[in-house]
Amino acid sequence: MSTDFGLIVEPGCGRWRELIAGRPEGGWRDRTLAEWRQRTRGELGVATDRPVIATGHQTLLWHPGILVKYLAVQAMTAAETSHAAAHLIVDQHVGAFGTFDVPVRRDDGALALAPVKLTEERADVPMGEHPAFTPAQPVLPHPAALPSVQEGLDKIVAAVAAHARAPNAALQMAAALGDLMAPWVGPWPGVCSSDLMKTSLAETLLSEMARDPRRCAACYNAAVKAVPGSGIGPLSITDQRVELPLWRLGPDGRRQHADDGDARRWLEERDDELLPRALLLTLLVRLGMCDLFVHGTGGATYDRAMETWLMNWLGLRAAPVAVVTATLRLPLDDGNETSRSPQAARLMARRIWHDPESAGDTPSRVKKELLAAIDAAPRRSRERYQAFLQLHDRLEVLRHEHREAVETAQRRLELALVNDPITRRRDWPFPLYPAEMISGLAETVDRCVAESP
Repeated sequence: MSTDFGLIVEPGCGRWRELIAGRPEGGWRDRTLAEWRQRTRGELGVATDRPVIATGHQTLLWHPGILVKYLAVQAMTAAETSHAAAHLIVDQHVGAFGTFDVPVRRDDGALALAPVKLTEERADVPMGEHPAFTPAQPVLPHPAALPSVQEGLDKIVAAVAAHARAPNAALQMAAALGDLMAPWVGPWPGVCSSDLMKTSLAETLLSEMARDPRRCAACYNAAVKAVPGSGIGPLSITDQRVELPLWRLGPDGRRQHADDGDARRWLEERDDELLPRALLLTLLVRLGMCDLFVHGTGGATYDRAMETWLMNWLGLRAAPVAVVTATLRLPLDDGNETSRSPQAARLMARRIWHDPESAGDTPSRVKKELLAAIDAAPRRSRERYQAFLQLHDRLEVLRHEHREAVETAQRRLELALVNDPITRRRDWPFPLYPAEMISGLAETVDRCVAESP
């Protein structure tokens, strides 16, 4: 079993203290950035007496590559008791959140994917607008591929069901994830994306957008263009309206792109229908909520666009980031290399087909003799041709005599081709992994922190 889990921490844990100590200072409007952080954290219920390290994600059933961000923050705040942790709950997420795959094993040994659907969610409505639910009990078409998969599935259903009275699906799933992570992480204070819009910082930022929406949008578009791999599209700017990095919730609960008119109405009416889009969300978090934010690789990419936008628009720098990720794969193989590797299975099938009596990489005695007869005959001679035919005739006989081995090799090849894409997946919900694997990952992260200077 892997001991490093492909763990990536950039920069190394030893530099996190340095990053926090060097967080941006200066001022904006009538407050210093330190005062903005203090006020925003007070409004959010986050620690105001010490530096805050935060991370966050959509409240989906995370894979270990996302869980490891939480493990890293847990390890660092446990080692540095003068630091606090906080969890961003992305409650404006739109998309399936109660549907995921689990690996099952058919009677013939082949792996397959079984979709699990805990609820009939509306994938076009933010999770914060979706009611909490009682999860359906999954029925798998085949046995779970590992005991840990079935155990993890049962834990997921129980954790989600335990919070069926939550105010909404986002908070329900966040609470369930908290329970599932409890052996290794937390508990931490959670902050919803929608909570950030109720802060003084959000109000002041929206007033700046409403004052000069074209400049805000132009700086945003220039930043997005400067980071082409961010996956963030530009804002629309026309003579009639200027799109802003906000979502407006329609009467049916669906998200719509908001514009400068929506921002002005929000400032006048103070309703709760506006939510931050990705770059505004991370701007609010890194300007007001934390002193260091821990991203995965994807978030770190689009956050570079946010940093450029913030500097060009307001001349400010946000709190620093660290990147943490890892790769864990379920131990789905049966211990036989040729059952899990198409390359090994293909080589085995080819070897047995061309030399059924061979026990390794060298030719069998019979094949050596037949090859020697071919090699001894003059080139282009009838004798050489007859020796070649004799070789293939003998191979046909051997394939029949060793039919079981030939068929087994072919079945293993077919099985490996089916199983390979499933065994290579790294995105299973983390409760499906053996607990000792997650504990091993947590211990690796702890060592990373402990051994950092």
